[in-house]
Amino acid sequence: LGRIFAGLNFGILLAMAAIGLSLIYGTTGLSNFAHGEMVTIGALSLFTFNKVLGLDLILSALIATAVVTAFGYTQDAVLWRPLRKRRLGITQMMIVSIGLSILIRYFLQLVYGGDTKVLSQGEIWDVFGVPTQAVNVISAGVGVVILLLVAAFLTKTRLGKATRAVADNASLAAATGIDVERIIRIVWVIAGALTGISGVMLGLFLQASWDMGFSTLLLMFAAVTLGGLGTAFGAAVGAMVIGVFVEMSTLVIPTDLKFAGALVVMILVLLIRPQGILGKAQRIG
Repeated sequence: LGRIFAGLNFGILLAMAAIGLSLIYGTTGLSNFAHGEMVTIGALSLFTFNKVLGLDLILSALIATAVVTAFGYTQDAVLWRPLRKRRLGITQMMIVSIGLSILIRYFLQLVYGGDTKVLSQGEIWDVFGVPTQAVNVISAGVGVVILLLVAAFLTKTRLGKATRAVADNASLAAATGIDVERIIRIVWVIAGALTGISGVMLGLFLQASWDMGFSTLLLMFAAVTLGGLGTAFGAAVGAMVIGVFVEMSTLVIPTDLKFAGALVVMILVLLIRPQGILGKAQRIG
């Protein structure tokens, strides 16, 4: 039971980052390999404001989220928008994102060092007979609320519907009068905020280190692919499946291999259902 709860908790936290990754992929076609570093920046910013500067945990979490949100917007404004205007191909942009990922990752190692930063704190709560850190229970609750708000935004608001329209077919959306560039800019801000919150909470759940985002990046890609490329709801479902499997797999395989097990699940699902759990089947050729 403890493993299942930990898996669901991990899945919820992973889902927020995976939705951000999925929204960016859906609207721009970019598989952003620097997305993992946005998670790391969230966790290490929390460490900086909470442990180094001694600010309150909630205030530190809000500032850390704002830092990642600003980074998401800046990343698009300084790098991706100019490259889109030059009509750079998706493969070239993906290679740029890999380079950006490496640059940020090793810069963070230079600043923070290679050791793990301990963030967890507070009391232990009893959840259905399972002793669990209170901060993890609260994080899971907050995560569920945020995922419901994102679902409401995408399905009920004009902006959310426009985002989904751009993700489905950007050319058609532009033809109907939707400002595609504006939507992409908003998506980067939303993705930054979601990934910042995910980074803060994953920092509390896993502890913060300079390469934590890189180690969870494959899981995010697995969640997005498993759920169906470009679908935000699919990314959330995929993240839940991955989260539970990763935690449950430690019962039969070594802990060091638990992330690799998640990729095996992704491959098996895609062999049976190539479009992913919630993806639409597409005719090729």
